[in-house]
Amino acid sequence: MLEINFAITFFYGFVVGLSPCILLMLSSFGTSLLLTEKKKDFFQILLGLILGMISAYIVISIIFLPFTELLALYEYTKFVFAGILIFLGIWQILESQKEKSVIFGTPTKVRTILKDFIEKRSGYYSFLVGILFVFIKIPCFGSIYLSLIYELHSNPMLFLYIVVYLFAMVLPVIIILSLIRFGLESSKVNEYRLKYRSYLRILSGGILIFLAIYLLIF
Repeated sequence: MLEINFAITFFYGFVVGLSPCILLMLSSFGTSLLLTEKKKDFFQILLGLILGMISAYIVISIIFLPFTELLALYEYTKFVFAGILIFLGIWQILESQKEKSVIFGTPTKVRTILKDFIEKRSGYYSFLVGILFVFIKIPCFGSIYLSLIYELHSNPMLFLYIVVYLFAMVLPVIIILSLIRFGLESSKVNEYRLKYRSYLRILSGGILIFLAIYLLIF
């Protein structure tokens, strides 16, 4: 079976960076960035968002990594973890055509808070958006990251895998927000999200199922 290497890890991260959840947030950010006149403010907002997302992933890694060592001691735990991945993967595929998802959706109150933070147009609030968004959307795209950590936790190059994954994930964020800043209409980002949402969800669900099968076999 296909071995998980840096190229595959980059691909997984890039797919997550183009997930419907992140694209929806970027379209909201785009509207706010159009009102940001100073380049310095734009870079502060962009840097704040990226640092917030990366910080949240680092915290998740610190919390989850000790459990991987413990879980590895018990053979049956990999079946439980793989079962959760398959469940989430199938759920994403089944809900790929739905506009709103029960498990992957964002509560109205949370969306209001994130929107208020985005409209502040500051690096600090963008940092908070990045942190909150990642933790809230763990069911949407965090499971891919956790499954990679679970499968690669004993690999001496785990840190490099994490760096590659995070770089690939934030790359679409940087590109899209930069394009919006220099003329791309934020509505186009949302149109893209709506047009390809079902395909992106199916791809994400397929990745989870693949990782679960890989985990069970190896």
